[in-house]
Amino acid sequence: MFTRHDGWIEVAEVNPPMLPTMDHLMLDGVWQNVLITDNVFGKVRVSPYAYAARITHDTPDVHPTVVVSTRDRNILAIESEVRGALGNGVNSFFVVIGDTVPQVDHYSHHYEIVEHLRELQEDMPWFEVGMPTRFRKWQFRKRVDLGAQYFIAGPLLDPSTVAENMEKLDRRTDDPPVFLAIIPPFSPGWVERAEGFGAIPASDDLKAQLLGMLPAERRAFGWKVAEETAEAARKAGARGIVLMGLKYETIVDEAPLAWRSRR
Repeated sequence: MFTRHDGWIEVAEVNPPMLPTMDHLMLDGVWQNVLITDNVFGKVRVSPYAYAARITHDTPDVHPTVVVSTRDRNILAIESEVRGALGNGVNSFFVVIGDTVPQVDHYSHHYEIVEHLRELQEDMPWFEVGMPTRFRKWQFRKRVDLGAQYFIAGPLLDPSTVAENMEKLDRRTDDPPVFLAIIPPFSPGWVERAEGFGAIPASDDLKAQLLGMLPAERRAFGWKVAEETAEAARKAGARGIVLMGLKYETIVDEAPLAWRSRR
């Protein structure tokens, strides 16, 4: 769990499959912690609650955290899904508004969901509830006061942007842990796309380096920069990182070699 782990945590963001498969078995022995997305960009996938339940049953060494998106869902349905997941051994939830691309209506409020889950902990104290935060002190403080037990901030592409953004949170010693989301900068186009959906802009220097190298060199460079970003996160006081924005095949095949071999 994010909140009950004493050391540094590295988490892989995973998209559930479009249709039920047994591909989740490929995570075993590769990642100990995964963040299960909830129909990102409005693309229908297997329920993250059901997917996380299969992981807890089939690969007990892999710990899933479910993204609870309040986009286009009513509160009752979310509460029911969470209780079902709890019954299947899932004990970590990350509550977000959800993306608005394509534009959708929001029928439930993420703050209400966090409040409900924290109240539910009075009877079931063994699970945790986290939230995202931008690098803005007022938002971070408001969500700390709401009761969120951990935070994921970012995503970031560039190690040079870590320290200054972490400082903006103005954290206190008793604040919940903060984790940083990292996206490896594999190409100029990918950096531009990531910035377009909310990543902290990369420095001009990093962009110039990407433009100045051969396409065949960029993949290894992106992994190297991601490692440097993780190290900068550690130095800035983050509790861990979430590697995000990657295809499932990259997470289970390429990342274990490119990422783990450097650490």
